[in-house]
Amino acid sequence: MQLSHTGVIEESLQGIVERVTFHNADNGWSILRVTPFGNPQGHETVIVHQTKVFAGATMAFTGTWTVHPKFGRQFQATTAQEKKPATTAALEKYIGSGLIKGVGPKTAKKIVRHFNDQTLDVFEQSIERLTEVPGIARKRLKTIEKAWIEHRAIRNVMMFLQSHGISTLFAVKIYKLYGDSAIDTVSRDPYQLANDFYGIGFFSADKVALSIGLSLDSPQRIMAGIEHVLAAGRNFGHCFLTFSQINQQASELLQLDLTHGLTRLLDQMEQDRLVMVRHLVIDNKVAEPCYYSRSLYFDERYVAKRVKASIGPCPVDRQRVTAWIHRYCRVNAMELSLEQAASVEGIVGEPFSVLTGGPGCGKTTTTRVLVELIRAMGRSVLLAAPTGRAAQRMEELIGQEAKTIHRLLGWQNGSFRKNEKSPLDCDFLIVDECSMLDITLTASLLKAVPAACQVVFIGDSDQLPSVGAGNVLKDIIASNSVACFRLTEIFRQARESLIIKYAHKINQGEIPWIESPFKRPDAWQQRVDCLFVDADEATREQLTFINRVKRLVDDPRENQTSRVSNPFEFGVNDPGLHGNPITIPKKFQHVDLQQVCGAKTEIEELKAVLKKVHPWSSLRYGYTALDTVKMLFQHWIPKYYGSSSEIQILTPMTRGTLGTINLNRVIQAAVNPLTHGTAQLKVGERIFRVGDRVIHRKNNYDLGVFNGDIGRIVSIDNVELTCVVSFFPDGREVIYQKEEVIELDLAYAVTIHKSQGSEFEIVIIPVMTQHYKMLFRNLIYTGLTRARTLALFVGTRKALAMAVMNQDTGQRQTALEQLLAQPLLN
Repeated sequence: MQLSHTGVIEESLQGIVERVTFHNADNGWSILRVTPFGNPQGHETVIVHQTKVFAGATMAFTGTWTVHPKFGRQFQATTAQEKKPATTAALEKYIGSGLIKGVGPKTAKKIVRHFNDQTLDVFEQSIERLTEVPGIARKRLKTIEKAWIEHRAIRNVMMFLQSHGISTLFAVKIYKLYGDSAIDTVSRDPYQLANDFYGIGFFSADKVALSIGLSLDSPQRIMAGIEHVLAAGRNFGHCFLTFSQINQQASELLQLDLTHGLTRLLDQMEQDRLVMVRHLVIDNKVAEPCYYSRSLYFDERYVAKRVKASIGPCPVDRQRVTAWIHRYCRVNAMELSLEQAASVEGIVGEPFSVLTGGPGCGKTTTTRVLVELIRAMGRSVLLAAPTGRAAQRMEELIGQEAKTIHRLLGWQNGSFRKNEKSPLDCDFLIVDECSMLDITLTASLLKAVPAACQVVFIGDSDQLPSVGAGNVLKDIIASNSVACFRLTEIFRQARESLIIKYAHKINQGEIPWIESPFKRPDAWQQRVDCLFVDADEATREQLTFINRVKRLVDDPRENQTSRVSNPFEFGVNDPGLHGNPITIPKKFQHVDLQQVCGAKTEIEELKAVLKKVHPWSSLRYGYTALDTVKMLFQHWIPKYYGSSSEIQILTPMTRGTLGTINLNRVIQAAVNPLTHGTAQLKVGERIFRVGDRVIHRKNNYDLGVFNGDIGRIVSIDNVELTCVVSFFPDGREVIYQKEEVIELDLAYAVTIHKSQGSEFEIVIIPVMTQHYKMLFRNLIYTGLTRARTLALFVGTRKALAMAVMNQDTGQRQTALEQLLAQPLLN
């Protein structure tokens, strides 16, 4: 028994494979029936990933015992090592199991009878001796020898990979990609694993590298570390990192002092074109070298080059356009604002333009009229958006088919089918929700746009930027090099929506006063579309204080220890409990310790440590903030808005009691608990059941699903460990194989970042000071504007005020604005 690096106690199991119940040749997933050495009459089920497994093989497994709800006790193996067959019977079964082409059970029996204990040595060292066995001629020997060499190569690769800490799952994937050259490939560059396999990151590859014998300060390791920090910069939206950033981050990652020699290594990587360098002026300082990964460098350069090439007016009869707009509005009994009419007139006269504005300012109406005008001009138009939900909404509002950008470009065999050589067939391309565009997707899109095609990007630059690298829409607008049409007037119908009214206030730095349903119970019946439920949740510091006080009551002697190692600072002495003085932090000097000790519930404890409880707080009704979110999701909203209402929790963070991880666990247990006969899959700490709302976490072009797509599990196969997900909004069903299920996560709660480009009927937004690291104005603004019918904040007004007053000053490091504003030099 041993403790794995994940903290899970692993056990070992050795025995003979009696039967291969199931084997998936694509991913190696196998179900084996194994006779353990310690129990010759017993049989155990072993689940393992192995390229090829044969009956009769003697195997040593490490892993953990589990109990499947339907199939009972199983051994989930993380490593599997083939041993020399333990018995003559096992040897016969092994050789005759189909392992070796040309050797069936009868021939295997003859071979083992002839060579006895020498059988495997003959196969390994002098296979030509098999001709001594009656029935094996020279021609048959060649077939047997070829099959044995292939088997030995697979076995050696698997043993090599597992000996360096690679699980059987990834060992199979590595062998399928690298084949017989796997050992040479991994030995030569173990860091290539991080590039080629999703789920193997730098840290896993580094562990393999050090296991192989690579030194801590080897140039190969340092360069791999530099590539990793550049790739990690994408997670913060950066296209490049400066020298000082690389020095600091790579030094921390590798636990090395890179002050001396880093310049030389970066120069070498630039020379080998592993990194690209662009000299930029940052914060009005002297131009300094900025380091890019190759793909981001060329993507950013292409976008700048293509947009600059599209600057300049298109010939259009302005008077005729103006007359058409007036006539169209009159016939359709509609009215455009001066801003909207000017935008439509201007956009049709620009090769590349931007239409921007906040919610309720008429971007959709403007787009609808624009599309009709383009059609009236006899020109073809395509509509696109980054996400499925955004494309669906665009299609419904505009009245013409809209596609996701990925569908529009057509992914096939590892690349987009539409590109410079095979461009889109259209005269005008309209792309919505462009605040979501990262630099890579924008480059792919523009490569597919014909030279004569006009393009308009539509979006709200005050929304959160893209999840990927870049800040495309904001950079294009800020460059002042592209025609930008702004809509600022809020229409009357929109002004009646509190969601839109409060969104504009928040965007301008004003803290809105939002009605509480506890203060005004009729708000539910009156369909007030934005509400604030005042609620509290104990902070870690409050819980620590409460637990310390209660421990002192249970055991007054603990006070002696607490005086020595008290975690609180700047305290004062209180006469205390039972005559024991207690050191109390300043922020808890108001607390009545007797009230804390007498508290029987978490609610009473929390009320005891708070300076004051809001008059409309959910605590007064016996609910914490977490309880309140659960009640809203499970009971209150369905009661007033119907059980079929789409409810989406949007939270700032993944961690904490009100982060996505805990909220998904709590909501799943409340609305979709495990019941007898319920099919479920367990992936690490995640459990998936039929009916669960799920989100896809990375772009998977083969499946045709992308980062942020949300759907519902409609079926689960416990034997194959697969599931089927029906994705919103079109109900398209996608089959997930076992190795693809890891790309899913529960989606009762998702981060606000993941909600970009989507719109939900009802959203619940927890806003607590525990989220202080993420409380920014554009985050709250984005979350609020995702709601179509109802937005509910749950938390403290102090946290909301913190967010509204807190501008996100963390600048994304991009060069698109500079490249657009000046000649494109490099």
